[in-house]
Amino acid sequence: MALFGSLDSMPLEELLLVLKSKEGALEIWNVKGLPATTLYLKPGRIRSIDQRGKPLPPEAAKAVLLTLLKAREGSFEFLPNLRPRHRVRLNWPTEKALLSLVTLHDELDRYRDQLPDPQTRFRLQGSPPEDARYRGFLEKAALYLERGATAQELAQALALPLDLVRLYLLKLEHLGALRWEAKKGAAPLLFGKGGAA
Repeated sequence: MALFGSLDSMPLEELLLVLKSKEGALEIWNVKGLPATTLYLKPGRIRSIDQRGKPLPPEAAKAVLLTLLKAREGSFEFLPNLRPRHRVRLNWPTEKALLSLVTLHDELDRYRDQLPDPQTRFRLQGSPPEDARYRGFLEKAALYLERGATAQELAQALALPLDLVRLYLLKLEHLGALRWEAKKGAAPLLFGKGGAA
């Protein structure tokens, strides 16, 4: 069964639920800020997410799905029985991935006012958190965070959405894995926020 349309008439979450028992390639294009993206599906699972003919690693795939979940513009076509030509597999359960992304989307909305400034510098401290939700991000960002990095720098280096990086930094700081330093380029405070004594 071939299926095509636009994300304004059928958002990604509905589309994935309709296709949850199908195998094939869901091609999505004309989404602002994203290159054409292909989700390879098999019954009940997201097999792989590709851009420019290459599979995305898990953190990047999650960021792309989050962007697609919010998108209300863009076109799609489902091509049945197509499989990726590579052997890289995410094999994420479709419903679990959707639930996780909706939760992440809600979390971003809930913490939006508390997200750190994109230019605030963070540095590693303490031991890595046991929370598996942040482990993949921290493993990829550790090299940058050892010497100190801003959310802006990490978003560019890791090819992740800025707000997602800001949320991860906020959560990792709350878990004690990071500490924040002065805003990039800001002079250090000599007398605190109240001014001279």
